[in-house]
Amino acid sequence: MLGPLRVVDEETHTISAPKVETLLAALLIRANQPVSTDELLDELWGNEPPKRARAALHVYISHLRKNYVQPAVDGAAIRTHAQGYLLETDRASVDVFRLQCLHAAGRDEADRDPERALESFAAAAALFRGPVLAGIDNGLIVGTFARWAEEVRLECLEAIAMCSLRLGRHREVIGDLSRWVEQYPLNENLREQLMLALYRSGRRAEALEVFQSARQVLREELGLDPRVTMRRLQFAILSADADLAIAG
Repeated sequence: MLGPLRVVDEETHTISAPKVETLLAALLIRANQPVSTDELLDELWGNEPPKRARAALHVYISHLRKNYVQPAVDGAAIRTHAQGYLLETDRASVDVFRLQCLHAAGRDEADRDPERALESFAAAAALFRGPVLAGIDNGLIVGTFARWAEEVRLECLEAIAMCSLRLGRHREVIGDLSRWVEQYPLNENLREQLMLALYRSGRRAEALEVFQSARQVLREELGLDPRVTMRRLQFAILSADADLAIAG
């Protein structure tokens, strides 16, 4: 789910029918929880369902059961529930649950063991294959999930940089931070981390250029100046503050 939706068994399958793909995504997001028929109808058609929307939903469910969710193949099953439908599946078979475990492990380890935390956050970030559920219309269920997953990815990237800086790996993380700043140009955490990594690597002028670029982008996009912590970091770099050279 952490990219275009794929179903993997002996082979990798994509779903060409948009409504069926959206339906499977919604059921997977709520895996092992009932999803009401009304919620699914809203996810598939919004405020303009066709006259026979419920009948069409039943057809899509049957299609999923026949082609993609088969207990004999992968142990997963779509159950009819009093409220609607429920997709039963082993949590280990869905990448988003692996993401949750790795993210939680990284947060738990961050203070006491940055090396292990770095491994967990890096493994979590590596699960993303591109834009989350790319190509699927963003109804309430899919849209909320996609925004949450993107927030978790960003938190993992910031944590990777933080752990790398704490471990003294400022040179190694510069390339990644430069790419992430391009992806998230308004994220001030990543820019501050890049400034610090560059400064600790003896690239003071480039660190100051990152600040100037941030100021330009923030003013153009938001009409704001860089936040206080970034301005303080710029001043510390200009002053060659000895504390900046201390990893930790």
